Amino acid sequence: MNQGPKPNDVEEWFPLAIQNQYIEHIVHQPGLRITRRQATYFVRLWGYGYLIQRGINHAPITHLNRQIDSFYCSHSDAADLFYTQTQGTPRAAGQMLDKLASKTLLRRGEADGVATRVSLNIPQNFELPEEEKDDSFYPDNFDPRNDATLVANILEKLYSYDPERPESMLHNIKRGIRQWARQYPDGLRVLRRMSTKEPVGFAAFLPAHPDSEEKFDLSPSRSLHLSRLDVREEDPIKVATKGDPDCYTVFVRSWQIELNVWTYETACEFIEDSRITLKKIRDDFPNLSDIYTIAIHPLSEDFALTLGFRMTKADPDSSLRWLYMPLDRFLDLDYEDVLLNFDYSHRYS
Repeated sequence: MNQGPKPNDVEEWFPLAIQNQYIEHIVHQPGLRITRRQATYFVRLWGYGYLIQRGINHAPITHLNRQIDSFYCSHSDAADLFYTQTQGTPRAAGQMLDKLASKTLLRRGEADGVATRVSLNIPQNFELPEEEKDDSFYPDNFDPRNDATLVANILEKLYSYDPERPESMLHNIKRGIRQWARQYPDGLRVLRRMSTKEPVGFAAFLPAHPDSEEKFDLSPSRSLHLSRLDVREEDPIKVATKGDPDCYTVFVRSWQIELNVWTYETACEFIEDSRITLKKIRDDFPNLSDIYTIAIHPLSEDFALTLGFRMTKADPDSSLRWLYMPLDRFLDLDYEDVLLNFDYSHRYS
């Protein structure tokens, strides 16, 4: 008899990079409304059943196929399988199994008093096409030596919607992000393509100095956007000193993903990383409570409004406007459900 996998060792017998390839593929299936979290749990169940049938000697998993038999799985085993990075109970795992069953992705059969026999309904298009196996993304620290020019070229395309952009915009962007990397490197993040390690997304979270707080109540153009950092000698919104108890605001000076890879999955991946980053920033600034940003590209503004940001101060001389959200609300946001309804068709590209 084959020795089966231990559910709580899932990340050893089913590498996260391989899991993510299947998760990304599944959440993009047309007509299937499934969150990344639900897809994650389904993929883990799939891998679990795959190794129960074939034996642990087939680990680590490098690929899956849909030809697997039904298998027994208790709620306790499902909890160990699902909740490796978060807290979760067998009861919550049972509810998730019910949720997946409601999407006709699995069926529950007979029970032996402890576990229920689970039959997975795996559509053929859930199997990975050969060409998609290496195309995945992961969040990482911003590296000013190697990322600055690549990120600047991504942002230049998106900031082309700025009607007042200067000819020196590309230079200004590189200068700006290198300056931020010196001032507060912990606030700069990128989303990288697994196959090339090159950035496809960039985010900059900078805690605002108390002396700059008033700028968030004035016209957005007073903040001096990244593309125009050559207009004045100094940036009017200064970065706070680590530990300052009077720092209440984090300024999201950039949050962008390349349009051709801006999808539900990459958005969720980068938003989750943003939440982790903001929690770390709050450790440096314990009274941090507000998030402000300005969106240049229309897609970015639509995305922020979908997340729950609200418009505050508009600029009388341009289309710029401040977007605001309480930090606690952002950290508690069920973004996976919210972003299911966002239009990723890039109609502005």
